[in-house]
Amino acid sequence: MKSTVFILPFLSISLLSVSCRKPNEFQPPPPPEVTVENPEVKDVVLYDSFPGLVDARESVTLVARVNGFLEEVHFTDGATVKKGDLLFTIEQEGYIASLNAAKATLAQAEAGLSLAKASLSRKEKAFESQAVSELDVLTAKADVQAASAAVQAAASVVEGAELNLSYTKIMAPMSGVISRKYVSEGNLVGPGALSELALLLSVEKANVYFSADERRLIPNMRLLEQNPQKAKDLMSDVKLALADGEDYALVGQIDYMDNSLDTQTGTLQVRAVFENPQGLLVQGMFAKVKIPKETEGAILIPEVAVQRDMVGAFVYTLTAEDKVESSYIELGDLYGQQRIVKDGLGASARVVVMGIQRVRPGAKVTVTGAPKGE
Repeated sequence: MKSTVFILPFLSISLLSVSCRKPNEFQPPPPPEVTVENPEVKDVVLYDSFPGLVDARESVTLVARVNGFLEEVHFTDGATVKKGDLLFTIEQEGYIASLNAAKATLAQAEAGLSLAKASLSRKEKAFESQAVSELDVLTAKADVQAASAAVQAAASVVEGAELNLSYTKIMAPMSGVISRKYVSEGNLVGPGALSELALLLSVEKANVYFSADERRLIPNMRLLEQNPQKAKDLMSDVKLALADGEDYALVGQIDYMDNSLDTQTGTLQVRAVFENPQGLLVQGMFAKVKIPKETEGAILIPEVAVQRDMVGAFVYTLTAEDKVESSYIELGDLYGQQRIVKDGLGASARVVVMGIQRVRPGAKVTVTGAPKGE
């Protein structure tokens, strides 16, 4: 009986303590914290890129116009030459001899003309006293005309001989950078032999040719029609990205568009010209031509805010009650770290830019460090 009396009070105390304990209640987590931003609205300038090929502004293939052995080369391969510099000399002896012979023939013809004129003068005086017939006078006049024609023919031969002699010295027709010599001294050069001697390229300016497709060309052509000055300004601010990814230091301008579209490719050939004072732009080099295009009042959001699913691109936005919504948008071009939104988003929207991984549509959130009103 003593043990029973001891157990019952113990059970009574245990049941009393259990009955006084508070029931378990679920405490929901606090709303996730997010940072939101309003879209930025401003005018932006983007660039359409087109693969292009660098070409020299001026290009001259130096050729031998007369036959002869190449006597001397007066330049170093790859050197910069000035207009009028002597580059090649072809043997001149034969052409000097031809010129001397032509001059002698001319002198002989001139002497014949002088004699014919003297004979005509004498016969005209004799005809006054009827010492010679009229036929004799006419014959003398014809002799003068023939001698005059012979002088002209001989003079033409002299001019041709002088021209051929001048061709034995090949001068630089312009300033630029010359290639290696294609022919060494001692080779027979000229028509029918080795005629091409070197290639001379101008370097002060460089052309870049590229093909523009119809889709991107039409907006520029419309702008040219609607606002010629603005289109001209954009075409005068063309950039060039080189093969290493870096932009060329100087801007260029479009100075030529072909007059017909290539029906097979649907493209139009366009040319941009760039100043090239350091000679960095070399003929045959590949580069990207970047033509500016201006977008007025573009809506910009951070690229990190853009999400994608099977439906398309969207961003999380907040209602006035700070609840999350999925707003599907039409994306435009990338502008630095921002994305242009073509449609689906207003300037007053509150776009979630931080804490995106913690939100879901319909959930309420806590906004920190960002606009709270619509």
